[in-house]
Amino acid sequence: MSGRLEGRVAVVTGAGQGLGRAIAEVFAGEGASVALLGRTRRTLEDAASSVADRGGRAHVEVCDVSDRAQTERAVASVLDVFGGVDALVNNAQGGNMTKYVPTAKVDDESGLESFRTGPLGALHMMQACFEPLRDSGHGSVINFGSGIGVRGAPGMVSYAMAKEAMGGLTKVAANEWGKHQIRVNLVCPAGWSPAAERYRDEFPRQWEQARRTTPLRRLGDPHDDIARAVMALVTDDMQYLTGATLMLDGGQVVLR
Repeated sequence: MSGRLEGRVAVVTGAGQGLGRAIAEVFAGEGASVALLGRTRRTLEDAASSVADRGGRAHVEVCDVSDRAQTERAVASVLDVFGGVDALVNNAQGGNMTKYVPTAKVDDESGLESFRTGPLGALHMMQACFEPLRDSGHGSVINFGSGIGVRGAPGMVSYAMAKEAMGGLTKVAANEWGKHQIRVNLVCPAGWSPAAERYRDEFPRQWEQARRTTPLRRLGDPHDDIARAVMALVTDDMQYLTGATLMLDGGQVVLR
């Protein structure tokens, strides 16, 4: 590790497991202080121990990002502990991510749950972190989209709509916040996570088909393929990139 995030503070939502935890661990390994946000204290504290083992400072906040008041309290606590925010990673996403539901059968609550925990939660976090990101001088926001939103997938309309909304949020904020030297980018990952493992176990035929049709023939490693790319996006090496969509999916979707 090179210490490329030494002295910086990162906030990661959905940080108790999967890609969120991997990102927090990689950030810590590069010297960042990391605030881990999520809904389950047990998994957050376990992730915080791993962050500390990698030499980073960790702070845990139990927070449901769909609740604006909770996000505001969580960010206020982060500022009390670390004094600022340099990077925000909006990884949290609730709702159905593996169960096939035909579009004609989707109910309002399913769609609203995906929106509340995804793009609306990301908006809450971005608003709560705006001033410290502006004061940072090199603020960076990473939002998480999905190839399912880009290309579509049967039975995934709630999730796909929510992820496409993340793209709109990213583009608008990138245009508005560039004058404050805050960069806002979208990452669409295909990496190992608890949700990915459930999908593999429940839909083995579709899983194998997706693997075979992925140019790199594999799903991304959470640390080496996804988290390290996200880390690069928040460093000064990528300081001229904003409003972009990065497909971290082994070539599943090629944007034109």
